[in-house]
Amino acid sequence: MIVIRTVCRIRRAEVEMAIGNEGRDLLTYLVLLVPLEFIMTSAALSKDGNRKKPVLIAAIILALFSSCKIGLELVHKEPSYYDLMGVLPTASYADIKKGYKRASLQVHPDKLKSTSASDEEVGDEAFVALKKAYDVLNDREQRDLYDKFGPKGLEFKNDTTNLLAGLGFFYVVWLAVAYLLTRRKAVGRAQTWTFTGLLALGIFEYQACILSFDFLEEALPQLTMFEKIELLHRIYPVYLLGARMLAWLTYEDIEAHNFVVLQHLHAKTDRLMLMIRQLQIEAASGKPDDVIASVSCSTDQTADPWGIPASALQEQYEYRPLHPAMVGENPATKPTRAQSAKGGGGGRGLGSLVSFFGVYFFFQWLLGRGS
Repeated sequence: MIVIRTVCRIRRAEVEMAIGNEGRDLLTYLVLLVPLEFIMTSAALSKDGNRKKPVLIAAIILALFSSCKIGLELVHKEPSYYDLMGVLPTASYADIKKGYKRASLQVHPDKLKSTSASDEEVGDEAFVALKKAYDVLNDREQRDLYDKFGPKGLEFKNDTTNLLAGLGFFYVVWLAVAYLLTRRKAVGRAQTWTFTGLLALGIFEYQACILSFDFLEEALPQLTMFEKIELLHRIYPVYLLGARMLAWLTYEDIEAHNFVVLQHLHAKTDRLMLMIRQLQIEAASGKPDDVIASVSCSTDQTADPWGIPASALQEQYEYRPLHPAMVGENPATKPTRAQSAKGGGGGRGLGSLVSFFGVYFFFQWLLGRGS
């Protein structure tokens, strides 16, 4: 009965993906992005500007969640036609024939001792599904289509446009998602990495589906070619979020750093100018330093004993910043651009994501109505 239940799952495999689901992946990782972003930007975890601890915690959560999710999807994946025969995808036609005979002995209606009419119906359905799988694998052209595209390749073998549109839909969606998630300057470096990873995945899929070259054959011999592609599709969201974490960890706001350095430079220049003016007044009046200091700090607007008005000296000693950004502000306490912009810009990115997925699910609904 175990073999019968396994064979009957072919019905679902013809309409669903063998490993996981792309739409479910999209929602799952976008929901996971919220707590990961909260952890990465937590002020309690990133003390003194050290981002290693929050990024490490977020990376551990992402690794544990994704490994459990992908592992369960691999364990409970829909069986391929090769799984039904109990052979590897690289098996010869003779091995496939032997595997079919072994499996047919377990599901053939004449060999089953059914106790009810429902069991007989299940047994007949299992045998028909097994025979269909054998007919596909025993035909060279159909087997090649099945290896590359799965059941959809057999369904749309005469409709290349529909088949290629289904393959390209994944790249269009995740290209838009990768762009929206890497627009911020703090994670802008991840945009190159994510686009490169998507391009590498597209090249592998092109080599597998068009050129019939599978460089993962030795690493994953138990999976067919289309299952390996689906597995890489499941891994890409993890790669995208991991690239954002690494970009956030290595991010340095050069503009804010240069702005702070420029502030300190202006402050030092101003102090140097005050010292030069003080020396010029000392040289012109010939007064001792202590007298000049007392006169310059006085608020009395009358003339001092040396005949020079205190207001004139105060004007000489008045702090006149060289940079307009420092007027009326203390350079030691002026916030940097990074501090003033902290917490801003997130709403815009979130709104873009909501708008994008609204359009995405609308088109999914239209495609569902059309099919």
